[in-house]
Amino acid sequence: MIRKASKIMRTVMVCIIAAGMLAGCANPQKKGTAALEEGNYEAALEQFRQMAEGDNKEKAAEGYRGLGMAYYGLGDYGAALEAFEQAAAQGAKQSVQLYHLMSVCAMQTQNFEKALEYIQTGLGLAQTTDGKESADADMLREMKYNEIVCLEQQADWQSAKQKVDEYLSEYPDDESVQKEAEFLITR
Repeated sequence: MIRKASKIMRTVMVCIIAAGMLAGCANPQKKGTAALEEGNYEAALEQFRQMAEGDNKEKAAEGYRGLGMAYYGLGDYGAALEAFEQAAAQGAKQSVQLYHLMSVCAMQTQNFEKALEYIQTGLGLAQTTDGKESADADMLREMKYNEIVCLEQQADWQSAKQKVDEYLSEYPDDESVQKEAEFLITR
């Protein structure tokens, strides 16, 4: 079972809004963010495409991040992942949230190797001063759980056992991971 990003959409929308305020907040960004907040993902796609296709690299990065959010909201995880990757390539701020979203999208498309890379990058960012401020405890817990899932999907039983032990030392009351620990004993 994949634990999907839940509160993260709102967190990333806040980041998009903040970036827009710093950059003078172009009209497509305001409209796209408002459409995201309303759950009107098709309208958001239209607005963020305008930003992504522009010449300003910073606005394009935010446009791709917005496209990723809209595709994520639509459940098109392949397109969302491509958009988030473009955002990163265009210079979007590297954040725990961005890597968490990319990892969930990769998991949804059954690319567990790529998902694991994104999880580990995100968890690495969380250990920095900036990451600690931007990542909430629920998101980090979700990422650590998903790390176990990715390792199991790749049949890396030894690493999965190690991550389960680490996880349970931090979250001993998680019954689903306790069951995973029992399962991994048989591997």
